Amino acid sequence: MKTHARTLRQSKAHSPEKTVMTTAPAPATDPAIDERVQRRQLENSVSLTGPESLRCRWYRLRLTIAEMNYATRRLAELQTRLP
Repeated sequence: MKTHARTLRQSKAHSPEKTVMTTAPAPATDPAIDERVQRRQLENSVSLTGPESLRCRWYRLRLTIAEMNYATRRLAELQTRLP
């Protein structure tokens, strides 16, 4: 099933105040890329001081390491259960 993005198109026959809603196919993009773009836009919209930025980066690094440790531990558990 295709997703569609709504776009506004002004009709030349009508006044500029009136707009017509059309449905156009949305470009196929990777959700991970969309998430990274949204995160980058959010990071650019907020200005942090030096210590706040360092604390944020440290927190994200700790989360990443925790996720990697969990994935490694889970993979080891699954491999030991296999015959």
